[in-house]
Amino acid sequence: MELKIIEKRENPLLHRLEVQFEVVHIKDKTPTREDVRNLLAANLNAEKNRVVLERMHTSFGAPVTRGFARIYESVEHALKTEPEYVLLRNKLIEKKEEE
Repeated sequence: MELKIIEKRENPLLHRLEVQFEVVHIKDKTPTREDVRNLLAANLNAEKNRVVLERMHTSFGAPVTRGFARIYESVEHALKTEPEYVLLRNKLIEKKEEE
C-alpha cells in the first residue's frame, strides 16, 4: 500500500492538521480503517490515537481509496471536538451499555 497526501492544512483554532489522502492498493485488498490510521500515523509522525479518520471511499473496481482525516495535537482535543459516532468508528471511545 502506498499513501499519497493530496492536501494538508493546519487548523490552529481546533488544534489539528487536516489531511486529504489517497491510498493505492493495487495488489492488496481494500484497506480497513485501522490500516489507514496506522499508515497515516507512520507517515505523518503522529501517535495513532491522535489520528481521526472521518471518511474514506473506494470506487468500484479501482485500487484507490480516497479519504479525509484529522490529526490532533492531543487526544483530549479530539475527544472535545469530534462527534461521538466518529470517535466510536475510530475506536477512541467504547460504546456505552444501556440498561
